[in-house]
Amino acid sequence: MNILVTGGAGYLGSVLLPKLLVRGHRVRVVDIGYFGIGHLRSLRPTVDVSRRDLREVIDDPALCQTLLEGCDCVIHLAAISNDPSADLNPGLTEAVNFRSTEILARAARDRGIRFLFSSSCSVYGAAEGDIEEDGVVSPLTTYAVSKVKAERVLEELADARWSPIVLRNGTLFGYSPRMRFDLVVNIFSLHSTLSNELKIFGGGQQWRPFLHVSDCARAFVFFAEQLELRYQCYNIAHENLQVVDVAALFQRLNPSLRVTRLTLPEIDQRNYRVSTRRMQEAGFRTRVGVGMGAEEMVDAIVSGLIPDPESIYYRNAKWLRELTHIGAKDPREVMSLMETLAQMRLR
Repeated sequence: MNILVTGGAGYLGSVLLPKLLVRGHRVRVVDIGYFGIGHLRSLRPTVDVSRRDLREVIDDPALCQTLLEGCDCVIHLAAISNDPSADLNPGLTEAVNFRSTEILARAARDRGIRFLFSSSCSVYGAAEGDIEEDGVVSPLTTYAVSKVKAERVLEELADARWSPIVLRNGTLFGYSPRMRFDLVVNIFSLHSTLSNELKIFGGGQQWRPFLHVSDCARAFVFFAEQLELRYQCYNIAHENLQVVDVAALFQRLNPSLRVTRLTLPEIDQRNYRVSTRRMQEAGFRTRVGVGMGAEEMVDAIVSGLIPDPESIYYRNAKWLRELTHIGAKDPREVMSLMETLAQMRLR
């Protein structure tokens, strides 16, 4: 297939692209490049990379024709990711995560192009029991609200001829060529390795469904290739754990690790675990648990695989805050900055 991957240079996209290429798919990427795209140049076979701000489709719907030309499938990953990043500029989050998604999806439907959307289990907010896909969504953050709005418009667009697929991903973790250290397992990996201490805020009793970034990438490949599916929406996760359970896994790796619990004035209300029955019935199985992923991350930090792991470059919200006038800059200007910094880190 000819596949367009939006946000293909990001944390998940950078793991997904090689898997698509291995399967023989031809890949085109559109990414604004706030976090660099230089790491995509080593891919073989090469991918066609378009350095564009996806919000352009809002004012220029004809741009969709260019992006979707010759395309068989869209894997839509592009988003302002995670709660702190989304809260920096709610208007930007609305434009990227919802409005551009709607326009791109409508264009794909008009052309009969398969469409996969990267959503999040965070849409459940706070709920009891293992939540199934038909359960009530209760988004508690700007980021989660944007995902719910995008899901709903996709549901409205769906008909007997065109059925988009929504993957509600669990909390990601694991190594990626475009690394992030603002995800709980990855954060714990960093602090347990460099400071021999973990800090748990708010008691750590919150439940989360966890998913290795490689398993998430495999899920997108699997569902992109499954042309006959019974459902449109799937929870994608490997296991449900409380934050304190995650900390315990790191203590097993390092028995001398100190774990400190800190009280917060405001308790994190997000608390959810999910059922993956539907995913498994479709034929997809995850492979990597948090324990194995934690060891992988610790090894990557200790071995120097990740240059300067304490850099704010690996923390989405902090890095976006550094890019002054975010959303207004010329994407090519940002790209030039990203490429320069990437080369400096390599040297």
